[in-house]
Amino acid sequence: MVAAGVQFGWALQLSLLTPYIQVLPCVRIWSDKCSSKYGRRRPFILAGSLMISVAVTIIGFSTDIGYLLGDADEDHRNFKGT
Repeated sequence: MVAAGVQFGWALQLSLLTPYIQVLPCVRIWSDKCSSKYGRRRPFILAGSLMISVAVTIIGFSTDIGYLLGDADEDHRNFKGT
């Protein structure tokens, strides 16, 4: 039972890591060619931080966003923690 959880954890980690493996080389090339007054890396760090903040906020409100976009009430599962 524990091994199945470890395998799921590794699969999840690899699925989250794949976009970084594909995107980071492109961002590195773009940042090396950047000639901003704020430096080469800072604009990319700022943009990445803002995108991550927006993504985490969207994930946090995903149920509400789904409801606003037309999810039916029977699709909602209300957690009633005790």
